[in-house]
Amino acid sequence: MYRRKPAVAGSFYPSNPERLGEMLDASLNEASGNVEQGDPVGVVSPHAGYVYSGPVAAYAFRRIDPGVERAVVLAPSHRVRFNGAALVPEGYYETPLGSVAIDGTVSGVLDRLDCFTVLKEAHELEHSLEVQLPFLQRVLGRFSIVPVIIGTTDLDLCREIAEGLHAALAADGAKTAVIISTDLSHYHPYDDARVMDRRFIDAVATMDEAMVKEVIASGRAEACGEGPVMAGMALCKLMGATRATVLTYANSGDTAGGRDQVVGYFAAAFEK
Repeated sequence: MYRRKPAVAGSFYPSNPERLGEMLDASLNEASGNVEQGDPVGVVSPHAGYVYSGPVAAYAFRRIDPGVERAVVLAPSHRVRFNGAALVPEGYYETPLGSVAIDGTVSGVLDRLDCFTVLKEAHELEHSLEVQLPFLQRVLGRFSIVPVIIGTTDLDLCREIAEGLHAALAADGAKTAVIISTDLSHYHPYDDARVMDRRFIDAVATMDEAMVKEVIASGRAEACGEGPVMAGMALCKLMGATRATVLTYANSGDTAGGRDQVVGYFAAAFEK
């Protein structure tokens, strides 16, 4: 049975379970004033090291219903080039907090679609999905995941991925949340980054994945998770989301770094 070992424990987040739990709890408690009304279908969360983006990610995970039974995690590929969406077989993703079961039934359905393929290599060293899991383990009870690495920024293909996911998820009625992993602009001066990042956030707030595509294609904004955001937004709309709520924004110059070259982060919720 497939077991995906942690790739970035000890670098992006603590490998010691107690220290990791304390770090997660501190970020979640700091975001505790952010439990708003609404029915979130999915959230956007960053994927840098926790000292940089953990306080922002916590705002997203505070919005997830603790009764969620399954999380679809959509994340970009930073290391392996491919087209479409990469799955893993039935098995487990492991973190210092324990193992998270992969929903093999859903993965099996998806693997029969042209836009999905089992590609373990895309998952093995990818941090952008892994860093979401300890937060999920802290805010949910017993749950499974559908881990998907997205290797395309083609708008039509992202919509096709969303449609395939929606059909596969609808079969059993399990309460499901969508986790969309992205960072924003990279290595610009602090003030320039804030302007660029606001353009992307405003595009997400329109709930129109074509606007997300346009703002990136024009060079006016940056986001390494362009594909996951477009696919995730389309999926959330199919699941009933009608609005996007921006929860918070910061960059590494606000959290744990200098301001000469920063990376941007935001959290958002797609709500019914």
